[in-house]
Amino acid sequence: MKYNGIIEQKLRVIEQKLEEISSWGITSFEEFQKSTLLQNASERALQIAIEMMIDVSERILAIEKIPPQNSSAENIVRLQNLKIIRPIPEYNEMVKFRNFIIHRYEKIDIEIVYAILKNKLMFFESFIEDIRNS
Repeated sequence: MKYNGIIEQKLRVIEQKLEEISSWGITSFEEFQKSTLLQNASERALQIAIEMMIDVSERILAIEKIPPQNSSAENIVRLQNLKIIRPIPEYNEMVKFRNFIIHRYEKIDIEIVYAILKNKLMFFESFIEDIRNS
């Protein structure tokens, strides 16, 4: 990776959040549904991981001397257009989910959170790999 240590630190935070989620051993939706502790911890861990993705994208654009776009999702698309990261639609879905968490926090659909935990965590790993290989 040609980018600086701050970016690597942020990638490590994403890895840490993925490890935390994995350590909770969430095995079923029923278990997840019964535990507000797991729900809240999962929402927060996902939010932080996504914030790190956003921070990394903004830092890379700054290093490349490219002005930030109008939104975090547009910054992700810009990195995709520059071929720094692969054009994976789930990256933008994650940013939209983060926006939903921070702006509509009074009602987060736990089925969506659970689906991300079970089906989308590998996209964080893909993002990390893309940045480290750029």
